[in-house]
Amino acid sequence: MAIRFASPLMQGQVASIHEESDLKLADSAIPAGIKMLEGLLKSDPENPELLLPLAEGLCNYAFSFVEDENPERASRLYLRGRTYATRAMAAMGGPSGLTELTQEKFKNALASVPESAMPSLYWTGRCWAGWLMLNLDDLEALAAISKLESAMARVLEWDATFDYAGPHVFFGSFYGSRTKLLGGDPEKSKHHFDHAIQLTDGKFLMAHFLYAKLYAVRVQDRKLFEELLEKVMQSPLDELPGRRLANEVAREKARVLLEDADVYF
Repeated sequence: MAIRFASPLMQGQVASIHEESDLKLADSAIPAGIKMLEGLLKSDPENPELLLPLAEGLCNYAFSFVEDENPERASRLYLRGRTYATRAMAAMGGPSGLTELTQEKFKNALASVPESAMPSLYWTGRCWAGWLMLNLDDLEALAAISKLESAMARVLEWDATFDYAGPHVFFGSFYGSRTKLLGGDPEKSKHHFDHAIQLTDGKFLMAHFLYAKLYAVRVQDRKLFEELLEKVMQSPLDELPGRRLANEVAREKARVLLEDADVYF
Protein backbone atom coordinates (compact mmCIF):
# COMPACT_ATOMS: atom_id res chain seq x y z
CA MET A 1 0.00 0.00 0.00
CA ALA A 2 2.87 2.39 0.79
CA ILE A 3 4.13 1.95 -2.78
CA ARG A 4 0.75 3.03 -4.16
CA PHE A 5 0.97 6.19 -2.05
CA ALA A 6 4.42 6.84 -3.54
CA SER A 7 2.87 7.36 -6.98
CA PRO A 8 3.22 11.20 -6.99
CA LEU A 9 6.91 10.81 -6.11
CA MET A 10 7.46 8.40 -9.02
CA GLN A 11 5.55 10.65 -11.40
CA GLY A 12 7.80 13.51 -10.35
CA GLN A 13 10.89 11.41 -11.04
CA VAL A 14 9.67 10.50 -14.53
CA ALA A 15 8.84 14.15 -15.25
CA SER A 16 12.28 15.28 -14.10
CA ILE A 17 13.95 12.86 -16.51
CA HIS A 18 11.82 14.11 -19.42
CA GLU A 19 12.79 17.68 -18.52
CA GLU A 20 16.54 16.99 -18.32
CA SER A 21 18.73 18.75 -20.89
CA ASP A 22 22.12 17.19 -20.04
CA LEU A 23 22.47 14.00 -22.06
CA LYS A 24 25.32 12.57 -19.99
CA LEU A 25 23.41 13.10 -16.77
CA ALA A 26 20.31 11.45 -18.25
CA ASP A 27 22.38 8.54 -19.58
CA SER A 28 23.58 7.88 -16.02
CA ALA A 29 20.33 8.62 -14.21
CA ILE A 30 17.88 6.55 -16.24
CA PRO A 31 19.42 3.12 -15.44
CA ALA A 32 19.43 4.01 -11.73
CA GLY A 33 15.80 5.00 -11.94
CA ILE A 34 14.93 1.78 -13.72
CA LYS A 35 16.61 -0.31 -11.02
CA MET A 36 14.81 1.65 -8.30
CA LEU A 37 11.45 0.93 -9.95
CA GLU A 38 12.35 -2.73 -10.38
CA GLY A 39 13.16 -2.88 -6.69
CA LEU A 40 9.77 -1.40 -5.80
CA LEU A 41 8.10 -3.83 -8.18
CA LYS A 42 9.33 -6.75 -6.07
CA SER A 43 6.85 -5.70 -3.39
CA ASP A 44 4.01 -4.86 -5.76
CA PRO A 45 4.50 -6.90 -8.95
CA GLU A 46 1.17 -6.10 -10.62
CA ASN A 47 1.22 -2.34 -10.10
CA PRO A 48 0.75 -0.60 -13.48
CA GLU A 49 2.07 2.64 -11.95
CA LEU A 50 5.43 0.88 -11.75
CA LEU A 51 5.15 -1.32 -14.83
CA LEU A 52 4.33 1.47 -17.27
CA PRO A 53 7.24 3.78 -16.30
CA LEU A 54 9.55 0.77 -16.55
CA ALA A 55 8.34 0.00 -20.08
CA GLU A 56 8.63 3.64 -21.10
CA GLY A 57 12.03 4.07 -19.47
CA LEU A 58 13.57 0.97 -21.04
CA CYS A 59 12.17 1.80 -24.47
CA ASN A 60 13.33 5.41 -24.46
CA TYR A 61 16.71 4.57 -22.94
CA ALA A 62 17.37 1.86 -25.54
CA PHE A 63 16.50 4.23 -28.37
CA SER A 64 18.22 7.32 -27.02
CA PHE A 65 21.46 5.94 -25.63
CA VAL A 66 22.04 2.32 -26.63
CA GLU A 67 20.88 1.15 -30.05
CA ASP A 68 23.30 3.22 -32.16
CA GLU A 69 26.31 1.74 -30.36
CA ASN A 70 25.08 -1.66 -29.18
CA PRO A 71 22.01 -2.96 -31.05
CA GLU A 72 22.16 -6.37 -29.36
CA ARG A 73 21.90 -4.82 -25.91
CA ALA A 74 19.19 -2.46 -27.14
CA SER A 75 17.22 -5.45 -28.43
CA ARG A 76 17.30 -7.02 -24.97
CA LEU A 77 16.19 -3.77 -23.35
CA TYR A 78 13.31 -3.38 -25.78
CA LEU A 79 12.09 -6.90 -25.01
CA ARG A 80 12.43 -6.26 -21.29
CA GLY A 81 10.33 -3.14 -21.67
CA ARG A 82 7.76 -5.02 -23.74
CA THR A 83 7.41 -7.59 -20.97
CA TYR A 84 6.65 -4.86 -18.44
CA ALA A 85 4.13 -3.26 -20.82
CA THR A 86 2.25 -6.52 -21.38
CA ARG A 87 2.20 -7.16 -17.64
CA ALA A 88 0.73 -3.69 -17.17
CA MET A 89 -1.88 -4.51 -19.79
CA ALA A 90 -3.01 -7.61 -17.88
CA ALA A 91 -3.06 -5.62 -14.63
CA MET A 92 -5.27 -2.99 -16.31
CA GLY A 93 -7.88 -5.50 -17.41
CA GLY A 94 -6.45 -6.56 -20.75
CA PRO A 95 -5.32 -10.00 -21.96
CA SER A 96 -2.19 -11.75 -20.68
CA GLY A 97 0.78 -12.53 -22.91
CA LEU A 98 -0.58 -10.63 -25.92
CA THR A 99 2.63 -10.66 -27.92
CA GLU A 100 3.09 -14.43 -27.63
CA LEU A 101 -0.26 -15.34 -29.17
CA THR A 102 -0.83 -16.81 -32.63
CA GLN A 103 -2.26 -14.48 -35.28
CA GLU A 104 -5.88 -15.54 -34.78
CA LYS A 105 -5.70 -15.52 -30.99
CA PHE A 106 -3.89 -12.20 -31.12
CA LYS A 107 -6.72 -10.65 -33.13
CA ASN A 108 -9.33 -11.77 -30.62
CA ALA A 109 -7.23 -10.74 -27.62
CA LEU A 110 -6.53 -7.30 -29.10
CA ALA A 111 -10.27 -6.72 -29.39
CA SER A 112 -10.58 -7.35 -25.65
CA VAL A 113 -8.08 -4.66 -24.59
CA PRO A 114 -10.08 -1.94 -22.80
CA GLU A 115 -9.52 1.66 -23.78
CA SER A 116 -8.40 2.36 -20.21
CA ALA A 117 -5.39 0.10 -20.89
CA MET A 118 -4.37 2.10 -23.97
CA PRO A 119 -1.03 3.31 -22.49
CA SER A 120 0.04 -0.29 -21.92
CA LEU A 121 -0.83 -1.20 -25.51
CA TYR A 122 1.09 1.84 -26.77
CA TRP A 123 4.25 0.96 -24.85
CA THR A 124 3.91 -2.69 -25.84
CA GLY A 125 3.92 -1.53 -29.45
CA ARG A 126 6.76 0.95 -29.02
CA CYS A 127 9.04 -1.57 -27.31
CA TRP A 128 8.06 -4.27 -29.80
CA ALA A 129 8.79 -1.98 -32.75
CA GLY A 130 12.17 -0.99 -31.34
CA TRP A 131 13.15 -4.66 -31.13
CA LEU A 132 11.67 -5.46 -34.55
CA MET A 133 13.59 -2.74 -36.39
CA LEU A 134 16.87 -4.12 -35.06
CA ASN A 135 15.98 -7.69 -36.02
CA LEU A 136 14.40 -7.61 -39.47
CA ASP A 137 16.46 -10.65 -40.46
CA ASP A 138 14.64 -12.66 -37.78
CA LEU A 139 11.60 -14.67 -38.93
CA GLU A 140 9.88 -13.92 -35.62
CA ALA A 141 10.20 -10.20 -36.33
CA LEU A 142 8.74 -10.52 -39.81
CA ALA A 143 5.82 -12.53 -38.46
CA ALA A 144 5.15 -9.80 -35.88
CA ILE A 145 4.77 -6.92 -38.34
CA SER A 146 1.04 -7.36 -38.97
CA LYS A 147 0.32 -7.84 -35.25
CA LEU A 148 2.23 -4.69 -34.39
CA GLU A 149 0.42 -2.70 -37.06
CA SER A 150 -2.98 -3.85 -35.75
CA ALA A 151 -2.09 -3.04 -32.15
CA MET A 152 -0.89 0.47 -32.87
CA ALA A 153 -3.82 1.16 -35.20
CA ARG A 154 -6.06 0.64 -32.19
CA VAL A 155 -3.99 3.11 -30.16
CA LEU A 156 -4.16 5.63 -33.01
CA GLU A 157 -7.94 5.25 -33.11
CA TRP A 158 -8.23 5.86 -29.37
CA ASP A 159 -5.86 8.81 -28.97
CA ALA A 160 -3.68 10.14 -31.78
CA THR A 161 -2.21 12.79 -29.45
CA PHE A 162 -0.89 10.39 -26.80
CA ASP A 163 2.81 10.84 -25.95
CA TYR A 164 3.15 13.91 -28.18
CA ALA A 165 1.44 12.35 -31.20
CA GLY A 166 3.32 9.12 -30.53
CA PRO A 167 0.96 6.93 -32.61
CA HIS A 168 1.57 9.12 -35.67
CA VAL A 169 5.33 9.19 -35.06
CA PHE A 170 5.18 5.42 -34.76
CA PHE A 171 3.39 4.93 -38.08
CA GLY A 172 5.57 7.48 -39.85
CA SER A 173 8.56 5.41 -38.75
CA PHE A 174 6.79 2.09 -39.34
CA TYR A 175 6.00 2.83 -42.99
CA GLY A 176 9.15 4.82 -43.70
CA SER A 177 11.74 2.42 -42.32
CA ARG A 178 11.01 -0.56 -44.57
CA THR A 179 11.05 -1.26 -48.27
CA LYS A 180 7.75 -1.81 -50.08
CA LEU A 181 8.59 -5.50 -50.22
CA LEU A 182 8.46 -5.57 -46.41
CA GLY A 183 5.34 -3.44 -46.16
CA GLY A 184 6.85 0.02 -46.31
CA ASP A 185 4.79 2.88 -47.77
CA PRO A 186 6.45 6.30 -48.21
CA GLU A 187 3.18 8.15 -48.75
CA LYS A 188 1.66 6.78 -45.55
CA SER A 189 4.91 7.61 -43.75
CA LYS A 190 4.73 11.22 -44.92
CA HIS A 191 1.06 11.47 -43.95
CA HIS A 192 1.72 10.38 -40.37
CA PHE A 193 4.84 12.49 -39.86
CA ASP A 194 2.99 15.56 -41.15
CA HIS A 195 0.16 14.88 -38.70
CA ALA A 196 2.59 14.39 -35.81
CA ILE A 197 4.25 17.73 -36.51
CA GLN A 198 0.88 19.46 -36.84
CA LEU A 199 -0.46 18.00 -33.58
CA THR A 200 2.63 19.11 -31.62
CA ASP A 201 2.92 22.54 -33.29
CA GLY A 202 6.31 21.43 -34.60
CA LYS A 203 7.77 21.40 -31.09
CA PHE A 204 8.42 17.66 -30.64
CA LEU A 205 11.70 17.54 -32.54
CA MET A 206 12.06 13.75 -32.59
CA ALA A 207 9.29 13.70 -35.20
CA HIS A 208 11.40 15.92 -37.48
CA PHE A 209 14.51 13.80 -36.94
CA LEU A 210 12.74 10.53 -37.75
CA TYR A 211 10.96 12.14 -40.71
CA ALA A 212 14.37 13.06 -42.14
CA LYS A 213 16.10 9.78 -41.30
CA LEU A 214 13.37 7.45 -42.49
CA TYR A 215 11.12 9.16 -45.03
CA ALA A 216 13.44 11.74 -46.64
CA VAL A 217 16.24 9.21 -47.04
CA ARG A 218 13.83 6.56 -48.36
CA VAL A 219 12.54 8.87 -51.14
CA GLN A 220 15.97 10.50 -51.60
CA ASP A 221 14.75 14.04 -50.94
CA ARG A 222 17.91 15.74 -49.71
CA LYS A 223 16.32 19.20 -49.57
CA LEU A 224 13.63 18.00 -47.18
CA PHE A 225 16.22 16.00 -45.23
CA GLU A 226 18.32 19.10 -44.61
CA GLU A 227 15.33 21.34 -43.85
CA LEU A 228 14.00 18.95 -41.22
CA LEU A 229 17.35 18.49 -39.53
CA GLU A 230 18.13 22.21 -39.59
CA LYS A 231 14.80 22.79 -37.85
CA VAL A 232 15.91 20.40 -35.12
CA MET A 233 19.33 22.01 -34.78
CA GLN A 234 18.04 25.60 -34.68
CA SER A 235 15.05 25.17 -32.36
CA PRO A 236 15.30 26.76 -28.89
CA LEU A 237 16.38 24.55 -26.00
CA ASP A 238 13.07 25.11 -24.19
CA GLU A 239 10.88 24.55 -27.24
CA LEU A 240 9.01 21.84 -25.31
CA PRO A 241 10.03 21.75 -21.61
CA GLY A 242 8.06 18.58 -20.91
CA ARG A 243 10.15 16.70 -23.47
CA ARG A 244 13.42 18.58 -23.21
CA LEU A 245 15.42 15.35 -23.07
CA ALA A 246 13.80 13.87 -26.18
CA ASN A 247 14.46 17.11 -28.03
CA GLU A 248 18.10 17.12 -26.95
CA VAL A 249 18.47 13.50 -28.07
CA ALA A 250 16.92 14.49 -31.40
CA ARG A 251 19.34 17.40 -31.68
CA GLU A 252 22.38 15.17 -31.11
CA LYS A 253 21.15 12.50 -33.50
CA ALA A 254 20.37 15.19 -36.10
CA ARG A 255 23.88 16.57 -35.82
CA VAL A 256 25.40 13.15 -36.54
CA LEU A 257 22.97 12.47 -39.38
CA LEU A 258 23.75 15.80 -41.04
CA GLU A 259 27.47 15.09 -40.86
CA ASP A 260 26.85 11.77 -42.63
CA ALA A 261 24.45 13.16 -45.25
CA ASP A 262 26.70 12.18 -48.18
CA VAL A 263 26.47 8.55 -47.08
CA TYR A 264 22.70 8.59 -47.61
CA PHE A 265 22.51 10.67 -50.81
